[in-house]
Amino acid sequence: MKSGKTICTVCNYIFDENIGEPRQGILPALRFDDLSDEWCCPECSSAKEMFQPCSCVSLSANAETCVVHREEKIDSPKEAVSRAKSVGQLVAEQPGRACILEAHGIDYCCGGKITLEEACKKKGIPVEEVLEKLLAADQKEQPDAVDWPTAKLADLVDHIIADYHQPLRQELARVMPLAEKVARVHGDNHPEMVKVKDIFNHFKAQLELHMQKEEMVLFPGIKSMETTGSPQIFGCGGGIEHPIEVMSLEHDEAGEALRTMRQLTNDYTPPEDACNTFKVLLFSLIQIELEMHQHVHKENNILFPRALALQKPTAPCR
Repeated sequence: MKSGKTICTVCNYIFDENIGEPRQGILPALRFDDLSDEWCCPECSSAKEMFQPCSCVSLSANAETCVVHREEKIDSPKEAVSRAKSVGQLVAEQPGRACILEAHGIDYCCGGKITLEEACKKKGIPVEEVLEKLLAADQKEQPDAVDWPTAKLADLVDHIIADYHQPLRQELARVMPLAEKVARVHGDNHPEMVKVKDIFNHFKAQLELHMQKEEMVLFPGIKSMETTGSPQIFGCGGGIEHPIEVMSLEHDEAGEALRTMRQLTNDYTPPEDACNTFKVLLFSLIQIELEMHQHVHKENNILFPRALALQKPTAPCR
């Protein structure tokens, strides 16, 4: 007899259809199969596909008593760092892993949906080497931090606005004159810096509009869904998946602009004749890129999947 329970094969969290998941606004009686494909485990952020049917009717405090419909053993905590997990999921579970991936040039924000094994293969890096470093990072003492995969969505939204949107607006305004000055003074000897100035100008304008749309439309909708438990209908009559799709595409465009500026500047390496303004500009672009990685990661891999889990996809706009 089916119990209406499914178990996360990563952390042993049980989703019970008879209880729902109040933290994600999921009401009782909603079938697991009817959850959005973007839904993730509220405990460890594992993807829906990592869940298996659970045959037990009542669960003891020890999750090992639960019979799972698969032969392999449930992952131990050490095995939580898996080559089969997406890089975005790995950072969502443990933010301290981000610095390891950054050091290897692995994109965990816009490119966060591919597995660690795939990411390492693309970079030509032995996956075992990265796994070893990630495990070592997990064993280090981590400073106290908010567990964003389980925190209130309203708190996560406020955190993104206060700690990423507002500082980014200030930084974009500060860096734009630097890019213009370097292009004007060094453009003859370094024509690539004229291209960097033009790309940054477009990057700045698009990001400012992007953040405004999130703060005026998407974020209030997410907060309302969490508070009321009711689906939100947006401008074209569609659900929240439509603005999230648009915001995700704009994240990809911003990431491409950053990659292009990095390529044009030889990984932000100052030339021999670089003045202090030139060096400050390159350093500032590095800092913006690093902040954008964290910023986009928290939206693409934590906020958006959790918001999508609150509302089943609707028909596309026509």
